[in-house]
Amino acid sequence: MKCPVCNAELPATARFCGGCGTTLTAPPPPPPQQPPSFEQQRPVMHAPSPWGPSAPPTVERKYKVLRLIAVLMKILAVVGGALLIIAGLFMLIAGAASTSRTTAPFETGPTAFFGGVVGGLIMIVYGVFVFIFLYAYAEWMYVFMDIEENTRVTNEVLLGKR
Repeated sequence: MKCPVCNAELPATARFCGGCGTTLTAPPPPPPQQPPSFEQQRPVMHAPSPWGPSAPPTVERKYKVLRLIAVLMKILAVVGGALLIIAGLFMLIAGAASTSRTTAPFETGPTAFFGGVVGGLIMIVYGVFVFIFLYAYAEWMYVFMDIEENTRVTNEVLLGKR
């Protein structure tokens, strides 16, 4: 071993240089060996993908009719929910506007008031539920179509077709 300051030849067990007095430090121990990561252990099944690591592969969209049905279900959810909510608001207002006087040919009373208000509130809640359930049903259709598409892409990538 040599002194880093004066280049004097020293024994391997020396703690300081006999020529210049420089304190010698032991060389740092080698870093511990890390077990290979999963990425290093995994065998390469095919050549690198042509689309690179960041761009996903393009896949043919299947089930065009189901996608159309899902869009129509969303439209039906919005229109049906809105109509039921508007009808419920109309019932609520009509029930609140009814009086207990019987001057008209139709007899109105407290029953009309409470029936209109309660019926209107029930119809509004029903309209909200119709919207939520129809819209969620359309979204579930998209979820299952996406699962199928992802399964198909994964199968093609694993087989090395892409």
